Amino acid sequence: MSDPPNEWGVCTTVKAPLVQILAFVAWHRHIGAAHIWVHLDDADEVSAHVINQLDGVTAVLCDKEYWSKKGFRPKKQEARQSHNMQRIYELAPLPVIAHLDVDEYLYPKRPIAEILADWTDDSPFLRARPAEALHDSALPDDIFTARQFRLPFPDGTSDERKHAVLGDYTLILRTNMLSHKVGKSLFRTGIKGFVPRIHVGTIGMDGPRIRLPLHPDLMVLHFHAQDRAAWLAALPHRVTNGAYRFNEVLAAFLDEASVAEVDAFYTTTQTADPELIAALTAEGLLVEADLALKEKVEDLPF
Repeated sequence: MSDPPNEWGVCTTVKAPLVQILAFVAWHRHIGAAHIWVHLDDADEVSAHVINQLDGVTAVLCDKEYWSKKGFRPKKQEARQSHNMQRIYELAPLPVIAHLDVDEYLYPKRPIAEILADWTDDSPFLRARPAEALHDSALPDDIFTARQFRLPFPDGTSDERKHAVLGDYTLILRTNMLSHKVGKSLFRTGIKGFVPRIHVGTIGMDGPRIRLPLHPDLMVLHFHAQDRAAWLAALPHRVTNGAYRFNEVLAAFLDEASVAEVDAFYTTTQTADPELIAALTAEGLLVEADLALKEKVEDLPF
């Protein structure tokens, strides 16, 4: 049995507007992160200057000098994210470090300090269940604005129950998620041979992925679709090089669909459509959360 950790931090790699970075920082400070490392993938010096004014937050410029220490800048975003997380992990500045994207927000059912206090086994990480945002254009802007989120289908969900939620799109979204179903993790540092990844981790660089259950009190809210314009702008990358390439049926559909078909897919599956909300609620797959991000950004102690 291990002693429970008492502090935690966050590592992220971002290429996003400053206001989104500040919202991410403000929320995770709000729920108790002791330190946040923001790796600026575009080496934005203006954002770095602003971020570094905050206690407990470190902006890292991922510029030529930064990557020269590795010898090269990985072409794929996932490889750069993994490198950055593994660098922070090796520094072991805190007993627990979470890896999150800038549009992902840890959402615990109880204080994370309490969850960590109960972490007395030797598991190398705790997994947070993902929930994807459903855009609602009627809501006032809150940087990341959704208030309702969809959960993945539990393992063993029948096709009939899936169809009750997704209808004609059941075969396209087999997990009920556009992006990942794996979730994100809080990694215990100092474990010899352990390698943290984007979602989970391995023992050794080439070892198999360690499989652990989702923690019942941890969730990560993912503003993946956010709004129609942002989703459409990201679509070409996601189909060819991003998350959608791992769902061949989804990628093929989005690659071949007409503008009207893509629009119908987005509206039906990624917005707070009353029929979808009712169907998700009936299956116990709806989460409601108001993060009040603008308010938390305004309260940052600059």
